[in-house]
Order: sequence, then C-alpha cells, then structure tokens
Amino acid sequence: MNTNSLSDNEKLTKLFSLIKKEEELSEIAENEIISLFDSRGEKAAKILKEAKLYKLVLDEDMVLWEVEGKSKRYIIIDKNFCECTDFQVRVLGREEKTLCYHLLAKIIGEKFELYDSKALTDEEYDKLLESRL
Repeated sequence: MNTNSLSDNEKLTKLFSLIKKEEELSEIAENEIISLFDSRGEKAAKILKEAKLYKLVLDEDMVLWEVEGKSKRYIIIDKNFCECTDFQVRVLGREEKTLCYHLLAKIIGEKFELYDSKALTDEEYDKLLESRL
C-alpha cells in the first residue's frame, strides 16, 4: 500500500501497530517513522533520539509540551496545536497537512514515553506563557 495515500492518523495507527513500546528509539522504529512520514518523520525521530521533548506538568488537568526545534523551543497543546510557523501556515492556513514535525514527535514520544517530564510551579507556568507574548 502506498503510504502517501494514507492520512496522518492512518499512518500513526500503522506505526503504533508495527512497533511495540520503545524504551529508546530503535533503528527499526526510526526507519518506520521515516518511511511513513518522510522528512517530517526524519525530523521527529531526531527530536526523540536527542531527547528534545518535554512534558511540562502544572497539575493533573494542565499539561503542556515543549519541543526543541531547529531554532527555538515550541509549545504544543494537546494533539491540536503547535506554535511553530509551519503548523500555522501549512496546517491552519493552507490545510496542506494535519501536523508539523514537532507535533508528530510529541504524539510518538508520548505514546512510547520518550520524553522528559518536569513539574511546573504557577510562577514558572506564568513565565512560560508570558515569554510567548
């Protein structure tokens, strides 16, 4: 089956069925990510291999994610939003894609627990949001 004809959600479902829970990103898992998502997969795998995904926990109801991109750190909210330009232009604006590579890394990293977690104080949370204004 040509993977280019699959939606991003179908690709993720296929990926998750092909690879089991990873303690680290194996070569097989990395190859599957790249095979399914091309350059976005390559960049997402690099983020995961280099441990550049962070779960920021304020409390059990408020979790943000942070991804170290090429030029800065990007905040991700749930599985729906990344603050990067690619997401805003290609996903929200042109509707060419359904996710950027930062969001792809977050979804895969969360599924396989390939992230560092940090508890945030209220002050740290406020500073994080203020730095985005």
